[in-house]
Amino acid sequence: MKAIITLFLMFFSVSLSYGFGKDGQGCVGECSACHKITKDEAVNILKKLDPSVTVEKIGNSPVGGLYEIIFKKETGQGIIYLDFAKKHIILGKVIELEGRKDLTQERMEKEQKVDVKKLDTKNTVIMGNPKGKKKIYVFDDPECPFCKKLHHTLTELVEEDKELAVYILLFGLDIHPDAKWKADSILCMAKKNMPEAVKMLEDSFNNKEIKKIECGESLSEFNKNLARKLGIGATPTMVFKSGKILMGARSKEEIKKYLNP
Repeated sequence: MKAIITLFLMFFSVSLSYGFGKDGQGCVGECSACHKITKDEAVNILKKLDPSVTVEKIGNSPVGGLYEIIFKKETGQGIIYLDFAKKHIILGKVIELEGRKDLTQERMEKEQKVDVKKLDTKNTVIMGNPKGKKKIYVFDDPECPFCKKLHHTLTELVEEDKELAVYILLFGLDIHPDAKWKADSILCMAKKNMPEAVKMLEDSFNNKEIKKIECGESLSEFNKNLARKLGIGATPTMVFKSGKILMGARSKEEIKKYLNP
């Protein structure tokens, strides 16, 4: 219900504007033919909200009457929407009711790519075959319910495919108060005993107690900073060898599409 109300408010916060052509006859075809925005205009609008923001791309959103602005800042990349009147900023997701498709997430996944050479895997939990030709890098939170769901799927995949290695880069989201120390403890264990570290992660996902282990430094903070530099702010997020990104818990069939070495 809360999501529906949010969606309702999002649509009704837009200031509807109508563009008219020559002699007031109105726009012919798409409204975007009468409404334009430059990159400089978009930059000036966004900098009123956050001076650190840079504008990457501007286009029309899947919803009529809105511009889609892809922006970047230190904490990552994102999408916001601006009405054609340039008076209202809309934060949130565009959901297509038929099929419940998250069009905002699909757009981000299409735009965002990671340079896998920049993926430092020194603080990871590894499942599967570390020498395998197929690799998935997963940014994960040990208290995230969607991470738990994806973990089950990835466990099945490594059992089925002996060429698959899954590198789990754990860190704690701020909304999960115990996630940071749990991530640190699991990563500390991974330095000594990888199978035990995998078990600790699964215990955490299953709401079982895990032992608190100190390494003398926060290994999860390293992963969190790495995620930020790569523009990744949500868990779970998968990165494939091609640099392709998939966010959220996905099916085996969808994941397999991107597993070619």
